[in-house]
Amino acid sequence: MYRAGYSADGDGLHRYLQALQRLRAWIEERDYSGFEPYDLLNSPYLQSKVLRSKWIAPWFIQAGRRFGGSSLRRWLKIPRSKNPKALALCMSAYCDLLGLGISCEQQLHRLKDELLDLRSPGEGLFCWGYDWDFVSFRGTRLPKFSPNSIATCFVANALLDVADVLGDTDALATAQSAGEFIITRLNRAVDSPHEVCFSYTPNDATRIYNSSALAGALLARLSTTRDWPKGSEVAQCSMRYIAGQQSSNGSWTYGASPVQNWIDGFHTGYNLCALSSYQRYTGDPSFEANLERGYWFYKQNLIREDGAAKHLDRRVYPIDIHACSQAILTFCEFQERDPQALSWAQNTAHWALQNMRSKDGSFFYQRHRTWADRTPYMRWGQAWMLMALARLSKVLSRTRLERSRTTAIEQSFAMRTGT
Repeated sequence: MYRAGYSADGDGLHRYLQALQRLRAWIEERDYSGFEPYDLLNSPYLQSKVLRSKWIAPWFIQAGRRFGGSSLRRWLKIPRSKNPKALALCMSAYCDLLGLGISCEQQLHRLKDELLDLRSPGEGLFCWGYDWDFVSFRGTRLPKFSPNSIATCFVANALLDVADVLGDTDALATAQSAGEFIITRLNRAVDSPHEVCFSYTPNDATRIYNSSALAGALLARLSTTRDWPKGSEVAQCSMRYIAGQQSSNGSWTYGASPVQNWIDGFHTGYNLCALSSYQRYTGDPSFEANLERGYWFYKQNLIREDGAAKHLDRRVYPIDIHACSQAILTFCEFQERDPQALSWAQNTAHWALQNMRSKDGSFFYQRHRTWADRTPYMRWGQAWMLMALARLSKVLSRTRLERSRTTAIEQSFAMRTGT
């Protein structure tokens, strides 16, 4: 099995750096623009009120997610566009690359400026949404670039990464403004004085666990920054809510509604990383048991033995590139808790490189039992894998450096003592 015996001292780091440099070139050649699984309503042929009604539009969106790929989008003349979350993921990846000594300051400044331009219109505070209109069968409508908590949290965290590595005070102030949006514009479901669930957008009252968890984790991180002490209490309340929604076996469903009762890999990874991030920034150990139980469930039920990350807990296919990238990030997050986590991360990375990568260095969407959807979606696949490979390379490089220092100290001690 690939996991056994693989270490940071092998050629893995070199392989991951090569892969992410090819992927980086692929992304930058396309100026960070691309297609998305949910972007079919960007077609000029689907603009009539009838086709965009809640009775018809969701069928187009789901068809675009499941079938057709790039060919269907070219036929419908859907333009490639820039997704704020994709830009944020690339920014976070670049920050990790800077830690490896790889130059990308110019790209960081450029992406930051583009994100400021792509902020949600008509909002006094900084917030972000997606670059396509969305209509669901349940009646939810999200106009293009209307704000949501997920996009806003990922952009704000990327801006905090930039502030950390470059000392960029403007990036910090913008992230703090996004935190104000989370606190003041999102609705809150309150089951007790000590629990809160943030809504997905300012216009709904949904209880989607991962989006609320990510909002709480962002507030915890912001509370450690200069002149922003206001988020720690509500962050703890959001984590209490998430912990309370965890099943006894360690799992979370997607949300509280009966039609949101599936368990999938990347949203479970979101919850685990959010709880871990909250603990890291606050030092609050209250949810350690939830982390242990959730991580055990994740490893046992959502990661295949060969490293493939399952999309859903009860079936293997389709294997989704988003689930693979989030698995790498989740294991990197847990590498201080689990001595095997880095091996698990490398196992998933190796599987993705062998089974989900095209000859041009991009990653395709999904692998089914008998066929593969090779569409290279920009946000869903490329930006996520860039971040995952950059994070894994950074962690492996740091681990190898720490081992070298430990070895040098031991050798020095042996020389001095004659042992």
